[in-house]
Amino acid sequence: MVLNTSYTFRRPLQQMGQLVRAETQMVLLTATLPPSQEDEWFRRMHFQRSEGKIFRERTSRTNIRYRVARVTERESMAFVQSKVGQVRVGKVVVHCNRVNKVKKMAEALGCHGYHHHAIGKAGMLRDFSSGTQRVIVATSALGMGVDIPDIRLIIHADPPRTLLEYAQESGRAGRDRRKSEAVVMV
Repeated sequence: MVLNTSYTFRRPLQQMGQLVRAETQMVLLTATLPPSQEDEWFRRMHFQRSEGKIFRERTSRTNIRYRVARVTERESMAFVQSKVGQVRVGKVVVHCNRVNKVKKMAEALGCHGYHHHAIGKAGMLRDFSSGTQRVIVATSALGMGVDIPDIRLIIHADPPRTLLEYAQESGRAGRDRRKSEAVVMV
């Protein structure tokens, strides 16, 4: 679960806190909740901090090669097409900050464009997960809750809005522990 700068996250997750009243045992897992946001998380979930336990492990992903690519706006489409073309096995996610850019990039790559208002999002994810579509272009709407093991390349065609957003989205790569790459275009 990621709290952004305005401390928002999905309502169904907030409603889970109501299960505490029913004395339901729960195990909640996240890879991206920083210590600085724990108190806010407990408050939003309606949990008493004293009744919860937090276990922390290292989150470094040595199988992901992180890099920054200096690319002009004019060169960006060709750069993305070239990087996507280099991936022979596995899947690719291209992240864009704006819906219009998602649509344009998806059309150029011949793949789905996934964003908050997209029609048929479940089908898009099914196609991507099954390998029917090896490439998907998306806004941050795709970042949370995606656990597809064979994503080999994450490209941020726009700089991520926050470091937490970047950690969430780039962390989709290499879930199967195989070598993968995360590229940010600047």
